[in-house]
Amino acid sequence: MDGFKNGQGFGKRVLSLQVIRLRDGKPCSFKDSFVRRITVFFQPFDLLFALGGRKQRMGDKFAETVVVKYEPYLEEMAAKAEAETEKDPEKVLENAIFEMTNRLSEARQKVDASIGIEKQFQNAYEGAVVQAERCEERATIAIQAGREDLAREDIAQRNEYRQLANQYKAQWDEQKQVVTELTTLLETLQQKTEEAERKRDIVIAQHRNVDAHQHLQQTLTEVQDGAAFEILNEMEQNASEAATLARAASEVDIDLKDAKLNREFAGYAEEASIENDLAELKAKLQK
Repeated sequence: MDGFKNGQGFGKRVLSLQVIRLRDGKPCSFKDSFVRRITVFFQPFDLLFALGGRKQRMGDKFAETVVVKYEPYLEEMAAKAEAETEKDPEKVLENAIFEMTNRLSEARQKVDASIGIEKQFQNAYEGAVVQAERCEERATIAIQAGREDLAREDIAQRNEYRQLANQYKAQWDEQKQVVTELTTLLETLQQKTEEAERKRDIVIAQHRNVDAHQHLQQTLTEVQDGAAFEILNEMEQNASEAATLARAASEVDIDLKDAKLNREFAGYAEEASIENDLAELKAKLQK
């Protein structure tokens, strides 16, 4: 049941416990649960193992699992962080660069350690050479003093130091080659990391440009399809219709004014004609 229920059988669920794998911190699988449970046949030795530092039974040792307090909020936080990271490509890129930088730092430490070992072999070789030279000097002095017995001992020690120096020299040369290869790899890794950092800025800029372009296009579409433009179009149509009506009314008013003037003019002309006729009639009567 532990393997099928997210590392929690019925009993562990009641006690808020969970079986997780040590290698990745995830809930145990059915295979892990099967391995850790099959050792119950070795009781009580199985339980005696739980007295260790990690409180692991024999089955936990074999399955590389451990029982811990179940804290669901940690899983929720991890899932939320992973989801947010997937939504944001920039965070994914930043995490990748961060991981590369950490790897570079670790590699640099390992190369420094290898250089330290090379230095140790070099010091050991040079120290053995110095000791061999001293032994030879003492042998020379012993021969001059007529002490061939001491000279033999010094020569024997000289030969031992020479052999030791040759061994250190071989180890030193081998370590120098290793350091050279590691240094080359480290330089390549550093170049790749720097290249990735340069490309990161370019990719982030491109991503932001694309994001801004998409945002503007979406906003423009929403604005064009939104109520604001419908209101503006309606107001524009209403204003156009009002302007048309105003022009028509103006034209009608002009026509009305012209008709009134024409009527007044016709009236004045008619009155003038009557007056003329009246004057002609008076003239006839006077004659």
